[in-house]
Amino acid sequence: MADHSRQVRPERADAAKPWPLLVALGLAGSEVGLVVGLLPVAVAGLVVFAASVAGILADADYVDRPVVLAARLGLVFAVVGAVLAAHGTGTLPIGLLEPLSGLTSRGVALVGAGVVTMAGAAVRRFRRA
Repeated sequence: MADHSRQVRPERADAAKPWPLLVALGLAGSEVGLVVGLLPVAVAGLVVFAASVAGILADADYVDRPVVLAARLGLVFAVVGAVLAAHGTGTLPIGLLEPLSGLTSRGVALVGAGVVTMAGAAVRRFRRA
């Protein structure tokens, strides 16, 4: 007679990935850094967010080279951050953004995160070559 008390479960092919947790930690870290006034924490949170998004899309096979995507996200961060910082300092007035406050610090954090993300992607790409 066969023993059916222990069922063997097959291994899951789609093991849990850390990306959703890292996305949440990246966004939360960036906001905490901005609220508390710790620019390095805000920049680190945004860098973790960009790397996590690139990792998620690579795991889902939407992109072949996540390093290139991370560099492009860094470029977007830098451009958007520069616009926000320019508006926050009054250099580039944008009517749609007038009611918002704290754009200068957010812009500076985005520019910093963009530069760090692009530099990290460049180091990763050239180190592999």
